[in-house]
Amino acid sequence: MTKKILVRISLTFSVAILILCVIWSRGKVDVIFKNAPAPVISHEYVPSILLPQDHRNKKIGSGSGIAVDSKGYVFYLHRAGYTFNNDEIIPEPTILQLNTNTGEVIAEWGKGVFKSPHGLSIDFEDNVWVTDIMLNKVFKFSHDGKLLKTFGEDYPFFLETSFRIKNVLPKFPSTNNPYIFARPTDVVVNEKGEFVVTDGYRNKRIAKFNRDGELLWEINKPGSGPGELNLPHGIALDQQGRLYVADRGNARIQVFSSEGKWLATWDQAELGRPFGLEIGTDGFLYMVDGGDLLHGRDIDPRSQIVKMDLNGNLISRWGTWGDKPGELKIPHDIAVDGSGNLYVAELNNNRLQKFMVMRFTPHPK
Repeated sequence: MTKKILVRISLTFSVAILILCVIWSRGKVDVIFKNAPAPVISHEYVPSILLPQDHRNKKIGSGSGIAVDSKGYVFYLHRAGYTFNNDEIIPEPTILQLNTNTGEVIAEWGKGVFKSPHGLSIDFEDNVWVTDIMLNKVFKFSHDGKLLKTFGEDYPFFLETSFRIKNVLPKFPSTNNPYIFARPTDVVVNEKGEFVVTDGYRNKRIAKFNRDGELLWEINKPGSGPGELNLPHGIALDQQGRLYVADRGNARIQVFSSEGKWLATWDQAELGRPFGLEIGTDGFLYMVDGGDLLHGRDIDPRSQIVKMDLNGNLISRWGTWGDKPGELKIPHDIAVDGSGNLYVAELNNNRLQKFMVMRFTPHPK
């Protein structure tokens, strides 16, 4: 074969690849940026730092998840000094149970289980659920840390590359197995034991399973239109079973019915970039805006807390960038106790903050 023929074959192959890339990349999901106005100072809450407090907490890592159990104890999930992409089992405890009045750590567990724990939720039976974005699993533990169940089929070695290509070329073929999680970010559980997973960093989907782990439905539509997703990151559940999803890459919140029907999209600039969500017993939705630093925009860092009603109306918002009490650096998750106090897990400050409410209004019966 002559050199001239080889050149022609090479050029033809290159052109074919270029054409395929153009075709496949149509509909690519891009990160949406908004210029959110500056939040105001809140006079509703008194901030304090629960963790770390002293030398006993020296291994506290990036605050990833937070939840409150039925007795008012707070469970704090952190990475013990390990990175987001850590690929070794963490030998230190990663889950701390706290007395919220004193900040005392009354229990700690989770050592030798996780690589990169990400989301934490507590169900109606006080079981503790954790997602791990490097193990690609969802774990269910008893209240005292006994592993009860693990959900998610093993992640094949080739799948990471496949999903990385698919994130750039949406039509690139990859697995459709709904029982394989691809960097799951969060989980929420209803009174029946059914759970919904935000499978966010690779799959860009949400999926609902029964208590035994059998798929009930999934929404796997990358995009920025109604019901489409771009890095679903946090999730909350209201008393009617509606699901509220922090659609982080699209800088918005989406609302779905318990059966997965799209109901609403909230995308006001004031929301910034939603990371974590929680619905309090007062019937309001609380959200942390982690800003844009993790998406490559390193100017005007922003971190705030947002309070909304369940119709999407803004009630209040507050917070500023910093490391003093009341200030925030990439808040990752938020929880609310029965008295209306807020708890925020921060990534960059490696800490847990409490925002004690000055006046609490219970949800009307």
